[in-house]
Amino acid sequence: MDPTLDAALRRAHYLYLTTFGASGRSGTVPIWCWYDGTAAYFTTERHSLKARRILETGRVIVRVGTKDGPRFEGRAEWMDGHPELARALLRAYRRKYWLLVPLFMGHFIRRRLADRRSVLIRITPTVGAAA
Repeated sequence: MDPTLDAALRRAHYLYLTTFGASGRSGTVPIWCWYDGTAAYFTTERHSLKARRILETGRVIVRVGTKDGPRFEGRAEWMDGHPELARALLRAYRRKYWLLVPLFMGHFIRRRLADRRSVLIRITPTVGAAA
């Protein structure tokens, strides 16, 4: 991966995620993120439009940090059955979003993943991802 993009992902508090449906229709939303040096992760409600689009096509475009930040194309996938990733995401979120996650959102995210109302998503940049 491009070193500039890697550095931007390590600093980012937000990603702007564009998902694509089977018809090619797209939509962009801001999301919280955790980047582990290889892939970016986030959670969303299982029945959200972005979750359904990811399940349909897996194609995403990501802008890092701002709507016009560094960009990469990637593949997104549902990561059911990986509790270790959910724990790592919550640890990272506690550090990054140090007020909201410890006070409220951490419990909410953990509970919604546990009862399968939410899903953990992994975004892997496609080969040659560049800023």
